[in-house]
Amino acid sequence: MIAIQLASEGTSTASIAAIAGIAGALVGGIASVTAARFSSRGTVGAAEKSGADAYGMSVRQTRMDSYQEFAKAARLALSQIQDAVNSVGAYSQSIGEDPRRGAIPSLQDLLAQLDPLGDAAIRVRLAGPKVVAEEAYAVLEKCGDALGDLESYVKLVQSSPFMSVDGDDLMIITAGPLVRYREVTASIGAVSNAIARFLDVARDHLDDWNGKPA
Repeated sequence: MIAIQLASEGTSTASIAAIAGIAGALVGGIASVTAARFSSRGTVGAAEKSGADAYGMSVRQTRMDSYQEFAKAARLALSQIQDAVNSVGAYSQSIGEDPRRGAIPSLQDLLAQLDPLGDAAIRVRLAGPKVVAEEAYAVLEKCGDALGDLESYVKLVQSSPFMSVDGDDLMIITAGPLVRYREVTASIGAVSNAIARFLDVARDHLDDWNGKPA
C-alpha cells in the first residue's frame, strides 16, 4: 500500500514536471513568436519610412528643378522686356536720321523668345503644389501686362515719328490710356515683384504635403 502510494506520488511529481516543461515551452514559444512579430513590424515600418523618405526626396528634387527653371526663364523674360522698352525709348529720343536711332524691336520676335517661360510654368504646375503654380501664373499675367503696355508704347512712338513722346512737358491726347516709357517700366517692376513672390512661396512649399508647408 505504501509502495503504491509512493509510486502514485512519483507519478504525480513526474506529471507536474512534464506539465511545467510543456508550459515553459509554450511560454517560450509565444515569447519567440511575439518578438518575431514585433521585429517584423519594425522591419516593415523601417522599410516604409525609408520608402517615404526616398519618395519625398524625389518630389523635392523635381520641384526644385521646375522652380529653378521657371525662375531663370522669368528673369530672362524680364530682361528681354526691359531691353525692348529701352530700345523703344532710345528710338523715341533720337529724331530723324540720328544714327543712334536703330529700329523698334519686333513684338512678335519678343513673344517667341518668351515661349520657354510658358513651358516652364506648365512644369511648375505639374510638380505642384497648387499654391506655387498659382504664383507662377501670376508672373505670366504680369508679363502679359508688361507686354501689353510695351505694345501701346510702340504704337505711340510709331504715331509720333518726329518727336519724343517721353517729355514731361508734352501734351499727348490718345483714345486710351497714355502709356510711355515710365508706364512700361512700372509694369516691368510689377513683374519683378511677382517673381520675388513666386520664389518666396516656392521656398516655403518645397517640402510640403497636401498643401501644408513643411
